[in-house]
Amino acid sequence: MKTFRIFLVAGAFILTATSAHAVKAIDDGSKFGTGEDSIRCLEQVSLLSSYYKIKAYDDAYNSFKIIYDECPQAAGRTLYNNGAFLIKYKMSQEKDKAKKQDWFKLLMECYEKRIQYFGNDKKYPESYIRGRQAIDYIELSGDPNMLDVVLPWLEMSITDRGSASEAAVVDYYFRMKEKQYQSDTEKYKESFINDFLKVARILEGSIVLGEEKTKDAYKATLSNVNSIFVKSGAADCATLDGVFASKVEANTNNVVDLTAIIKLYKGANCTESDVYFSASAKAHKLNPSSETAAGCGYQAIKKEEYAQALDFFNEAITLLDESAENDSIRYDYQYIIAGILMTQDKYADAKAAALKAIQYAPNQGKPYIALARMYADPKHNPYSDDKILAKTVYWAAVDKLEKAKAVDPDCAEEAQALINQFRKYYPTKEDVFFKPELKVGETFHIGGWINESVRCRD
Repeated sequence: MKTFRIFLVAGAFILTATSAHAVKAIDDGSKFGTGEDSIRCLEQVSLLSSYYKIKAYDDAYNSFKIIYDECPQAAGRTLYNNGAFLIKYKMSQEKDKAKKQDWFKLLMECYEKRIQYFGNDKKYPESYIRGRQAIDYIELSGDPNMLDVVLPWLEMSITDRGSASEAAVVDYYFRMKEKQYQSDTEKYKESFINDFLKVARILEGSIVLGEEKTKDAYKATLSNVNSIFVKSGAADCATLDGVFASKVEANTNNVVDLTAIIKLYKGANCTESDVYFSASAKAHKLNPSSETAAGCGYQAIKKEEYAQALDFFNEAITLLDESAENDSIRYDYQYIIAGILMTQDKYADAKAAALKAIQYAPNQGKPYIALARMYADPKHNPYSDDKILAKTVYWAAVDKLEKAKAVDPDCAEEAQALINQFRKYYPTKEDVFFKPELKVGETFHIGGWINESVRCRD
């Protein structure tokens, strides 16, 4: 009996001591707290992990909130990564606007608390967190003055992380910079152009240095950034020359910056600029690419050095990778090659180049119009010694023009004007009567370099 009484007294003492030393981690700065609070915290960390894995997000949020309020360091940075997702989930379920705004405030607080406790994390420091926070602010705040809030966060993020920046963060940074530029184009024009160059350099580095699974995202972002910049109105040729002439000279050995400038000029249709030519030539010596070869090709055309131009554009096609996404570029270069060969009166080769262009872009009408113009050129008529058969080439020319209208509405007006012109030169009924090889409604084969079968008209 005495032993049992001693046991009870000792047990009571232990329980009292445990309760007396139960302290929440939020109060003593520890990871889990002490006593019963420590046990509660550990239980909730385990529950949060389990609920989150099975997508029981309401239960997961309840556990998250206990940890968040009582032991904010207990689950490491994962608590805040998962927590941001859970808060956004709860926010998406909320119908009341005022309460939805309360969820948003909690989300921003979650980011601030993560920075407080884990802002010095080596892998995901404050600059990483600010990038994520900025994206959520842009997408969820509805704040008309968001630029004042998010631009410093985004600037900090990409400046610190450079090519390790997430593609989405870089994308949103440039979108916000474009909004800023549009708010006062005169004030922000030069800085916006410099921002473009900075972002292009980051993304080029990300594509080169990034993991294979992320490269497509960086490529898509770079394409989007280029498109935004070209459409912004800041990229007129005179402005580009004023900003980039000195940069090209200063970056003689920096192929990344030179390539970014080349892409910019090409996107802005400033391919007759001496700055563009200079950047292309310098970059081509350092690291030949499709774009640098094309730049050198445009320069050769301007100088009327057509043989060199052909070499450069053929090289530009060769240097493209085999992916179908480059077919539009192949089309551009093949169409240019066709034009150069026409200038040199090499119509058979020009025709072959135009047909290749059509293979890469069947919905483009310009190559068909080029073929029609070549077919109708009297200097290259395969029947120069037969006035009647010479007229049959206009049937072939009109066939190509009708095709241009069918595949490309943008070319319809030009094609129709040529059709109206060329029909005047069709063989007449009398012409057909005197040529037994011409039978109305039947096929006639035009020989020579044209090598086309046409329907004989009446």
